[in-house]
Amino acid sequence: MLAAGLGDRGAQIMVEILRRLRKEHRNIARVVNALEHQLSIFDRGEQPDYDVLAAAAEYFTGFPDRCHHPKEGLLFGKLKKKDPVAAASNGNLDVEHDEIAGLARHFREAVENVLEDVEVPRGAFDAVLRQFISKQRRHMEMEEQHFFPLALKVLSEEDWAEIDRQVIEEDDPLFGHEASKEFEGLLRNILNWEEEDEAEER
Repeated sequence: MLAAGLGDRGAQIMVEILRRLRKEHRNIARVVNALEHQLSIFDRGEQPDYDVLAAAAEYFTGFPDRCHHPKEGLLFGKLKKKDPVAAASNGNLDVEHDEIAGLARHFREAVENVLEDVEVPRGAFDAVLRQFISKQRRHMEMEEQHFFPLALKVLSEEDWAEIDRQVIEEDDPLFGHEASKEFEGLLRNILNWEEEDEAEER
């Protein structure tokens, strides 16, 4: 259901903004899947690929906070002004983003400690990774199922146009036109795992 009075131009802007956000969610989920692959290796008592984990940690402490979360923050800000009660029904998105950023930093610090030969108990490392994965998945699910549909229902053509003017886009350093050098290994692993998963499903 769309907000009343949303013309063709407003609908076009809205569709494009949500298309970008959902694409970014799909890509974030691909990195979360990579973490789960590494976690399964770790839980078997084997050595995970810490270079992959380090690259994933670097990605999660960078791009989402610079580009993805600010876009969602613009939507949430508009939503709070238009319908504070409805906005509150999704909790506080800004707080959620801060929590995820904190968990991402904690995850990165745990990986850095391992790479610097600081003793990190297996159980503690496992818990840090699981907590981040769980929170990231639940957060995106909430946004897809509740926050985005609410924005569709409440925000006006003027709201979407103003959001579009304020959005700052940045090429995704992992899934953009060309992966940054620091993420090439992570991207290679993600593509290999996806190919293996597809082969198993056939």
